[in-house]
Amino acid sequence: MKKKPTILVVEDEDVLIELLRGALDHEGFTVMTVQDGADAIKMYASNVANIDVVLTDMGLPSRGGWEVLAEVRKINPDAKVICASGFLENSIREEMIAAGAVEFIQKPYVYAELVSLIRSLLPE
Repeated sequence: MKKKPTILVVEDEDVLIELLRGALDHEGFTVMTVQDGADAIKMYASNVANIDVVLTDMGLPSRGGWEVLAEVRKINPDAKVICASGFLENSIREEMIAAGAVEFIQKPYVYAELVSLIRSLLPE
């Protein structure tokens, strides 16, 4: 049996965590969640072999999305990281992608777009 892809969701808003967990679980993903950047880095480091995609909010307590992106990419240079924010200028988006983010998604999430983006990052 094929393993369900695992998504690490890094989000500090409880309502969004539950919405994302429900939507992604419904789409057949295994969902791990953490609420701040420091925990995200620890979770990724201890589960690097199992996490297929990281979806991180940029505005987080303790360590922000930039730090999550940088640390995850240090642990695994091939990590698939999607950065999310409610407000971001194109120049910052381009900097994030240059820094190793695979893609950027605007909040509020359009779930069909999010799921499509995640699926596009997974191996066939």
